[in-house]
Amino acid sequence: MARRKKEIPTGTMGIAIGVILLFVLSLFPVYYMLITSLKPANILLAQPPRFLFTPTLDNYVRLLADGKFGRYYMNSINVAFWSSLIAVFIGTMMAFAFTRVRFRLRKLLFFLILIPRSFPPVTTIIPIFFAARALGMTDQVITLIVFEAAVRLPLVVWVMRGFLRNVPNELVEAALLDGCGLPGAFFRIVLPLVAPGLVAVGIICFIDTWNAFLVPLVLTNFNAVTAPVAILGYMQSEETLVWGMIAAGGFLTILPILVFSLALHKFLLRGLTSGAVK
Repeated sequence: MARRKKEIPTGTMGIAIGVILLFVLSLFPVYYMLITSLKPANILLAQPPRFLFTPTLDNYVRLLADGKFGRYYMNSINVAFWSSLIAVFIGTMMAFAFTRVRFRLRKLLFFLILIPRSFPPVTTIIPIFFAARALGMTDQVITLIVFEAAVRLPLVVWVMRGFLRNVPNELVEAALLDGCGLPGAFFRIVLPLVAPGLVAVGIICFIDTWNAFLVPLVLTNFNAVTAPVAILGYMQSEETLVWGMIAAGGFLTILPILVFSLALHKFLLRGLTSGAVK
């Protein structure tokens, strides 16, 4: 007797088709940016758009020829890496203090720390600009690192507080009884247990900082310009046909995020889900 084939429910098929369409629509801008960066200059603005052509790397060669974009690219890497590292380190210690140390007005202080996270960047960039100019710290990478770390600090405190609350008190108390001390218990016992959370919030901070545009645009002129801001320099008139360089710069800018997310997505999902289960 022949086995009956399993029928796929109509609802499941509809969900699958919807997910595929959403996936295609999400990746199409990236695909179009890639093929635009590989188009020869004579068909960049062709209407209707050309999807079949002989690809060329001329746009990438022109973009990287003078070395400026490479320097701006390294600025983005330095700002994203160091600001994320500082924010995760300081924010995790602050979150540990909020979960393990009893002091007055603890809940109020925690609430006040989270308030700046709700502010749009445009509301704080003007006073920050005047302060940086008064201190002579405009157009410096260290200024961007400090500012971006401060912006991500409330997020780290909020996320890591959830992870740290799931660490059993008995482990910390046992470490304290063994003479480890609170700092020793934090670094030797607590941090290894919340490593998935550290990785997850670190990835979020890195991506968020890498994509920052308004703050580097206002606080930099030449030396500390980041890759997203540098792309603006290639937005000239359409007659100069620099759209290929813009597409090449845009693709190079999002490439680390794509690779970073695909390589570490398991750690990100595991970190976020483990913080939700006690």
